[in-house]
Amino acid sequence: MSRLAGVRLVVLMAISFFVGLQFRSLRVLFRSSSYGATRLEHLAWAPEDMHVRNRKRNAKRRIQNAKVQKRNGVIETGSEDNKSDEQEEEEEQSNEDPKHDKPLQTIDTIDENQEESLNEHPKRARPLSRFNAMNYTKDFPPLPWSLPEPSPLLHLSTAEFMQKYVAAKRNMNFSLPWEQSQDDYHVTKLPLPIISLNFPKSATLTMRQYFKCGGVTSVHTSTQQGRIGICMMENMFADNPPLQHCDTSYNKEGKTKQIGFVSDIGLQGPPCFYSSLHDGGLEAIAKHYPSATILLVIRNSTSWHNSIKKWGVLLHRWKTVCKFDGSYHGEQVQYWNDMHEAEDKADYWSNFYNAHTQKIREFAMKHLSLTYVEVQLEDPRMGEMLEYYTGIPSSCVMDCHPGPLWYKKTNATSKCHPPGELGAANAPRAAIKVHADDDDNEESENDDNNQNEAEE
Repeated sequence: MSRLAGVRLVVLMAISFFVGLQFRSLRVLFRSSSYGATRLEHLAWAPEDMHVRNRKRNAKRRIQNAKVQKRNGVIETGSEDNKSDEQEEEEEQSNEDPKHDKPLQTIDTIDENQEESLNEHPKRARPLSRFNAMNYTKDFPPLPWSLPEPSPLLHLSTAEFMQKYVAAKRNMNFSLPWEQSQDDYHVTKLPLPIISLNFPKSATLTMRQYFKCGGVTSVHTSTQQGRIGICMMENMFADNPPLQHCDTSYNKEGKTKQIGFVSDIGLQGPPCFYSSLHDGGLEAIAKHYPSATILLVIRNSTSWHNSIKKWGVLLHRWKTVCKFDGSYHGEQVQYWNDMHEAEDKADYWSNFYNAHTQKIREFAMKHLSLTYVEVQLEDPRMGEMLEYYTGIPSSCVMDCHPGPLWYKKTNATSKCHPPGELGAANAPRAAIKVHADDDDNEESENDDNNQNEAEE
């Protein structure tokens, strides 16, 4: 009998345990939906001015704590309890002021107030810009592109090619802007617009900052109308001037100015478009802007590849979206398809970069009515050469590091600083106004969120 009683006792305890679990679950379930209301309903018995009494009691407690801290000499400047006698008196008076008395709010009244506040101040969604990548889907087909096979122009240094280019201009009786006197009405010797065809990670932001410093209205990546690359692509399709509808800038006062300099005008997509790579891009510039300026800053191709392969998803998109890696097939890129299969990938991209320089050089020699300026990024005299060509002081050349990682690594407060200096890296971030137009932040997946207002 004792053994049977023990078994019954164990069974009874097990049943009681599981019933307790079920009861607890039901209690939590029903409590979660009405807990907030119950929490306030139990105050229905309280007097209407209970919240006023609580405020008075809390205010007196803070005043007493402040007086104790003053006597002990441990009061801290700027703390919540650090108040003058006049402030304490005003606080006591405000606590007794009937106009501060508010009825106790319940869940229903809180929801009603929030709904009224939302109706009075509805949050307006920011409209998409005209030239936005969101207007395109991922199935947008890659556009045909081309690069030349190596020619003698490829092996010329920047100084040698510019000497050859100047001789060709003079032979065709085209004037050289940097040899003309600069009047007071022009901030630069170069004819506008100035279109920078630098590849990403080839001083695109540095050049924008340089011309902006010289007084030219300059933009980088985007205007208020959206991405420059999309603007130029759509205008090319419509046979319009490449910068139509994205060639003006307006400030907060509504003043509109003509944009004189653009850089970082490519788009890795989707859609993918680079005027200097895709068919028809350079021809559209020559057709609609026969007197414009083409600027190209080049750098060592190996250094460029080492830099761009670390720059977010840019090189990945060049392979998968733009099909610059030999996966786009056509007669004009057969040479590059074969090279991509045969060579090391680092060598392929290095040759790709150099061929881009060669293509623009050939374009400049073919369209001598345009003004072409080429400088070498690693050249210690780059600032001096820029001043010679543009008339803008070499002191405007800055060392710019786009993207948020620069701020994190160096604790810097500005993306640009004089060459060889970190600038105000150790200064408090709040003490220096950082430009809000960090428009070269391509580490973000969605580049169209980085649209900036062009600055004078």
